[in-house]
Amino acid sequence: MTQLPKTTPWSPDDVIAVLRDLAQAEDLPAHLATDAIKPEDTVDTLGIDSLGGAFLIERFEEMTGTLMPDDFLDLSDNIAVIAERLTALTQKAG
Repeated sequence: MTQLPKTTPWSPDDVIAVLRDLAQAEDLPAHLATDAIKPEDTVDTLGIDSLGGAFLIERFEEMTGTLMPDDFLDLSDNIAVIAERLTALTQKAG
């Protein structure tokens, strides 16, 4: 079944749901499936490495139908900033 791209604004909770889904699929560290995650947590503090970042970007591209720019994700980015960037990209593309 094909999923329609998410075109509504992204919230930190939306990003956290993606992190949890990828952790359950064993593409991100397992602790992300159940640990508390806050909007101010960063990619680095969550233990996401460059491979995990690639899985995350790939999932965002699938969910938005938009290619992420090369500089979309940085280790210092927090969940709230990622949600804001995703919202901006989907609004620009839409």
